[in-house]
Amino acid sequence: MPKYRRGGPAQACPDHPGAWVVSKGRRQTAAGTKQRFACTPKAGADPHSFSVLVEAVSAPRPKRRGDGPPPPPCPVPGHEDSWVVSRGTRTNKTGSYQRLRCTPTNGTPHMFRAVNGRVVAPKLAVWAPPPRCPEHPGALIIRDGFYAKSTPKKRQRYRCYPTGRGGSSHAFTPPLPRAKVKAGHEECVECEEQRGMHHGEPSVSRRQSWSSRLVAEALRDLSAGASYSMTGRRLRKITKRTRSRERDGKKRKGYPGQRLSRNAWHIAADWCEIYSPVLWDHVDAEMRARTDAAVKERERLLLAKQPNPEPLALLIDDIPIHATFTDHNTRRVTRRDYFILIAAEVRWGDLIDDWGEMRERDMQLRLARAYPTNDHHAWKLLFDELDYTPDFVIADAGTGLLKGVDEFYKGAVTFIPSLYHVREAIEEGLYKTTGAWTRAHDDGIKELVPALDEHMHGLTRRAVTKMDPSEWSKWWDDLEGILDRLGLPVAGTRKRRRNYEGAVAQILPALAAQPNLPLATGGLEVALRMKIQPVLANRSHAFANIERTNRLLDLVVCRDFGLFDDMPTVISLLRADNTEADGWSTQLRMVSDPQPPGKKPKDKPYSSLRDQLLVREMARQKGLA
Repeated sequence: MPKYRRGGPAQACPDHPGAWVVSKGRRQTAAGTKQRFACTPKAGADPHSFSVLVEAVSAPRPKRRGDGPPPPPCPVPGHEDSWVVSRGTRTNKTGSYQRLRCTPTNGTPHMFRAVNGRVVAPKLAVWAPPPRCPEHPGALIIRDGFYAKSTPKKRQRYRCYPTGRGGSSHAFTPPLPRAKVKAGHEECVECEEQRGMHHGEPSVSRRQSWSSRLVAEALRDLSAGASYSMTGRRLRKITKRTRSRERDGKKRKGYPGQRLSRNAWHIAADWCEIYSPVLWDHVDAEMRARTDAAVKERERLLLAKQPNPEPLALLIDDIPIHATFTDHNTRRVTRRDYFILIAAEVRWGDLIDDWGEMRERDMQLRLARAYPTNDHHAWKLLFDELDYTPDFVIADAGTGLLKGVDEFYKGAVTFIPSLYHVREAIEEGLYKTTGAWTRAHDDGIKELVPALDEHMHGLTRRAVTKMDPSEWSKWWDDLEGILDRLGLPVAGTRKRRRNYEGAVAQILPALAAQPNLPLATGGLEVALRMKIQPVLANRSHAFANIERTNRLLDLVVCRDFGLFDDMPTVISLLRADNTEADGWSTQLRMVSDPQPPGKKPKDKPYSSLRDQLLVREMARQKGLA
């Protein structure tokens, strides 16, 4: 047993067990307090000294800012007495939270959060393997620094060892570049988790530093009616990107807007050109599959000689876009610039509409196209893109529309004139007849005389579906009889009778067999006001390129389909499309209108959306003209 002097610590020499050990006091060092000993071994060895660490020095603690109350303790077991300081507050989807930094006595510092004073346990990063090398799938992959110093965030580079660590190697990057992550210092905004070392936010494609999440959010905003410039400015604001030639608020000569909007609009416009077809192909494929199933069911019921309770019904309408300008005589002139043609499908079954109500049938936008005209060539182009023959077409009885339906479907569909437009046309003729209305209000609304007003109130869906052709003809006779008794002319009413009496009489047998068919496009009118008009508000005159405008309208249909309610699916579609092309996307600004040669700066630029000859040429190329 080792021998000690009286009062000395029970400490044996590590090199000479059993030697005489004497304490020589304590000393303060950088590592902490050490106890010094003198060892006198047995014969054959020289005396020496050694030290033992008695108390370690705690890690230096950062200074706490401010004189407020102390932050809550760290929730990690064993860190209850560690030094905690606040690192400010941040906001995510769930609200605001406080970021705190814990510096324990033993261990590495880490971050945790507190919401309303209550501590939330720190979330660990989910581990994920590194990406595979495209040339050597089973090789050893390690991180290899970063590249692309010009991007806002450095990108992660990897090194591949095909034969192991000691063999040859080469550097590579994944198809979609990922941002370099410093583990434990970055969080995912969506899932509120710490990012793993291989979970840096991926770019949408090569040569673009924008992430897939930002592109998906921009497309969602465009579908809801946000302008290109508004979307581009939002993206630059949240990513804190600037350009040297921007001067926020400074006007450009000859341009009434801000230079910031002028420089930022093309960001969202480019994404609309590149990625709208990716989302539209997915939505269009699902809608076509649903239509194909309905067509097959129709053929089966037809062969079985059974009635079809869910016919294919199509509601169509158009929106004229007007432009107001000053002519050479300084007079303000309004003209129709172009048209937007819309087609919507009737969906059958127990469906929940946008207001959360259960309905036997509902309506969904199917296709929206912008054309310079709304003649029969434009409508035939729309029908050709739908690529199926419906059972019924419900629309206003416009001249170009009727001709397009007759020439394209050749009598294979039943045309139902919209009862809303029929009643509107009849009332318009009565309002133009002096003596048919009693007074006009300040807002321009006129009131019909009581006899005419009561007769027009009888033109309802329920009443029309119960009529036969003779009863429908009697309704017109009664209307002319009321005008005769009032001493009013009937020429205007007879003109509308020639337009609508025969058209409605032909569909009365079909309405008797299909009482649930829609008789008006009122639901489509509401959808246009809520979903199409926001995209056109205050900027319909600025659209000039027909292809880019139609790709923007495709996003509106995707939104009505519900695609943007599932943002992970949108992001997956964008990533899958670019990954299939080894990370490359379509070249930017390929959709443009070539200007004619010799055009002077003062000349009006060419706009494909206003070229009325273009529609006929497009129809001729498809064999529709």
